[in-house]
Amino acid sequence: MTERILNNMNFYIIPSPIGNLDDITIRSIQVLKELDLLIVENANKAKIILKHYDIKPKNVLVYNDKSTDKDRKKIISLLKKISSGGIMSEAGTPLISDPGFKLITDLITLKVKIIPLPGATSVITSLVASGLPANRFQFIGFFPKIKKDAESLCGSLLNFNGTTIIFESPKRIIDTLNFLDQKFGDLAEVCVAKEITKIHENFFRGSPKKIEKLLLESKDLVKGEFVILIKVTNINESFLLADRIYNQLLSKLSLKDLSKVVSEITGINKNKIYKRFLSFSKNS
Repeated sequence: MTERILNNMNFYIIPSPIGNLDDITIRSIQVLKELDLLIVENANKAKIILKHYDIKPKNVLVYNDKSTDKDRKKIISLLKKISSGGIMSEAGTPLISDPGFKLITDLITLKVKIIPLPGATSVITSLVASGLPANRFQFIGFFPKIKKDAESLCGSLLNFNGTTIIFESPKRIIDTLNFLDQKFGDLAEVCVAKEITKIHENFFRGSPKKIEKLLLESKDLVKGEFVILIKVTNINESFLLADRIYNQLLSKLSLKDLSKVVSEITGINKNKIYKRFLSFSKNS
């Protein structure tokens, strides 16, 4: 067969359900039925969706975090021989905290027509149900495992006037909420979305400490997939000044005396200052 020029083909980005199998568009089903090559992240999970809708792809390849440059070159070589291809993630929209980015960038370089299909994504689904501002938001993927990176992220949240969306695993959800509580306390409005679109879907809203306590009430509540949404109240110049004084005088004064001095300088309630500085000292 004569190889086609890649800029004459269509390559689809196909969202898959994030839990409920009914959450897939009619257009996505039609595209899946007509594709010459379907690339999936997880073969077993893809089979469940394809079987549910009686879709029998002509060709299927697996592309995931373990895939190499050699695997991408193989896919591109195959695409030169067909008219259409597409990628479907394990759950949700491909490329969002998901492998496939390098493949798509390679295809764009080769002038392939990329066609994104709308569909399920836990990022937007959790945001609109969170009760937090949806007019300005940022998605950062999974919460950093390295403490230095986590500290840096929390520092940036102080200056972001919007909602931040974070993925977290069941093994780390409690530790992450505890970390956020130590950093922000009641300054943070949080919503934790659990098992979105699934049977045990739930939303927990409140301060990090409140949600941590709710989840610890039952081992079953700490199972599943989580999305953390957080809005940190803007800290005014007085708090920024307080933090600078803290860093300069911590070695010279006790927390109690330091809090009193800072309260007199900034006008912030002494107890609030003490609580804030105490959380800093615990994390140092």
